[in-house]
Amino acid sequence: MSKRLLYVFSIVLVLCLAASLASAQSVKINFQSNSEGSREVPEGYLPDYGEVFADHGNGFSYGWNVDSTGGTRDRDDHPDQRYDTLNHLDKGQAGGVDGIWEIELENSTYDVFLVFGDPGYTDQTSNVNVEGTVLNDPDGPDSFDEYELTVVLSDGRLTIQMAPTQEGHCKICFVDIILAIPPGAAHNPKPTNEATDVPRDVVLSWEPGKFAAPTNGHKVYFGDNFNDVNDGIVGITESASSYAPPQRLDFDKTYYWRVDEVNAPPDSTVYRGSLWSFTTEPVAYPIENITATASSSDIDKGPENTVNGAGLDATGLLHGKEGDSMWLSSMMGPQPTWIEYEFDGVYKLYEMWVWNSNDSLEPAIGFGFKDVTIEYSVNDTDYTTLGTTHEFARAPGLDNYAHNTTVDFNGVSAKYVRLTANSNWGSLFDQYGLSEVRFFYIPILAREPNPDSGARDVSIGTIDGPIDVTLGFRAGREAARHDVYLSSDEQAVIDGTAPVETMTETSYGPLSLDLGTTYYWRVDEVNEAETPTTWKGDLWDFRTQEYFVVDDFEDYNDYPPDEIWSTWIDGYGTTTNGSTIGYPDPDWNFGEHYVETSIVHGGAQSMPYFYDNNLKFSEAAMTLSYPRNWTEQGVGVLSLWFYGDTSNAAEPMYVALNGSAVVTHDNPNAAQIDTWTQWTIDLQGFADQGVNLANVNTIAIGFGDKNNPLAGGSGMMYFDDICLYRPAP
Repeated sequence: MSKRLLYVFSIVLVLCLAASLASAQSVKINFQSNSEGSREVPEGYLPDYGEVFADHGNGFSYGWNVDSTGGTRDRDDHPDQRYDTLNHLDKGQAGGVDGIWEIELENSTYDVFLVFGDPGYTDQTSNVNVEGTVLNDPDGPDSFDEYELTVVLSDGRLTIQMAPTQEGHCKICFVDIILAIPPGAAHNPKPTNEATDVPRDVVLSWEPGKFAAPTNGHKVYFGDNFNDVNDGIVGITESASSYAPPQRLDFDKTYYWRVDEVNAPPDSTVYRGSLWSFTTEPVAYPIENITATASSSDIDKGPENTVNGAGLDATGLLHGKEGDSMWLSSMMGPQPTWIEYEFDGVYKLYEMWVWNSNDSLEPAIGFGFKDVTIEYSVNDTDYTTLGTTHEFARAPGLDNYAHNTTVDFNGVSAKYVRLTANSNWGSLFDQYGLSEVRFFYIPILAREPNPDSGARDVSIGTIDGPIDVTLGFRAGREAARHDVYLSSDEQAVIDGTAPVETMTETSYGPLSLDLGTTYYWRVDEVNEAETPTTWKGDLWDFRTQEYFVVDDFEDYNDYPPDEIWSTWIDGYGTTTNGSTIGYPDPDWNFGEHYVETSIVHGGAQSMPYFYDNNLKFSEAAMTLSYPRNWTEQGVGVLSLWFYGDTSNAAEPMYVALNGSAVVTHDNPNAAQIDTWTQWTIDLQGFADQGVNLANVNTIAIGFGDKNNPLAGGSGMMYFDDICLYRPAP
């Protein structure tokens, strides 16, 4: 009896096995034998006897990919039962298949503790993969290996298997899986714990605990004193899972907060929250991507050394005394000596830090700048002098030298800064030097675009369920309003001729965007009370998703009602239709499924398609619930990928919509192409045959001629990624 018929007869049983989903909670599993005389299950643990994954009736579904009962051991060699029992990941499975163990859990964060080994042997290693994290044995063959890690579960199952680097025996003793966040506690804080560079007008938010009361269910403790927050001094009651501090926060300060969740009466249980922290944005940020030029340079002591961090320690704050890590002008160079810095744009300058020339001979020779003229410009032509002459402090010529000159730029706008030496500290030679210079700017421009600049495949939903996109950004510090330019015409955004919207919020939308389109946008920050009044923003771009999915074959599995042949109706069991969808008799012990998992175009699965056209045709059809309106968003092309075999019979391959309109592939030998090949079909070809593209009911893939079946051959194909695109421009 085929597996397909077996599942039809067993549908009720399978549904019962598949239905259980453990709640997010802690669990401990001990791997042990179930044979007569085996030792008891350790207190606080659930036993795993090597059985295939199933609902164990204890609140959890877990188990192995194949029957692994033959791999269990109970040594009676160790006083702790957890360390005395084990199962093999590498042997004991049916057909010699390596073991994979899984447990079904709610998606959450878990702290996992695992022990691998054998009390009676020292020949095993433990190179394992726990939910995508590879843990390599740190000390080679021995009795036991213990691992601790935190797992963020997103697919509903925690998976343990051998790593690709594993050789020889690999034995698992027990695993402790501890829910990192109690269900009733607040979690997922925003800003994230220990975040830095947080805006001073931040609004705190979090995911509420499962049982928090809808009214006054959150007690928020917030402040810059760790002890006050930790001790719960002066809490604020909130109904919403957010909190806005009553005033703008200080620059560059660490704040602490926690949220205690309060159950609804009459229970009113309080779940004490974790203590979180964040640090606000600094007053100013260092400018990066600076180009330095100079009137002259000594050999191997170029001006770039003043902006490349050469000579600074790991903290970036203390300079050494090696002369080759600094800039020094040439003794024969033109006078006066100058060094100029070019930024990658115009900045509102806050201050400049100077590490003067710090060569070990500096105390005797004095190359360091002393009296200095500072000029700045936005165009490298028109320069303005900053104040009067500035004196740079002398460097000591010693290691661990911290900058000892700070110049206040008072917020001037500049792309270029030139330092001209009027004298040095030694007055012995016309030679001048600096160790390092660092500039800081006030963030006036809009930044941190969302979507990120350069983002691709920005979701606009489905063809029947579109999603509007809202653009977001972080405001420039002094902005009173934001002028947002958006267009698919890049030059129009650059020139400022694109449509513009004036906003007071740091978001723009919701916007109905087109499929497969690149958009350009910029945000100009405006404040009429400042000079200049407008700061032109950077050019950003993103591209919307390229296609709408009809079927990518990723949602099928081996359980009713999600088998692939339950959606793609084939000719199985008929005499006129020779199609069979999916592998009819997969061997579960060898990891086979109804779908194909190795020969795929995209994702992890594709559709196997068997055809037999011996005096019949072959066709498999899917009834559409989504997407049915194939006219939205400028869609005009149907695309699918196929993979054949040179041994296949060369039968005509076609796609049919609504049961009647047929488009046949131009290549009569398409079924023999043994590589992934895209087939694109102009939807107008179906419309010309009377299909209402606004109401597509079915799509079918077939071979042969259903209206005139002939004596034909057979073969096997794979199909993947059936999608709808906009026509190429």
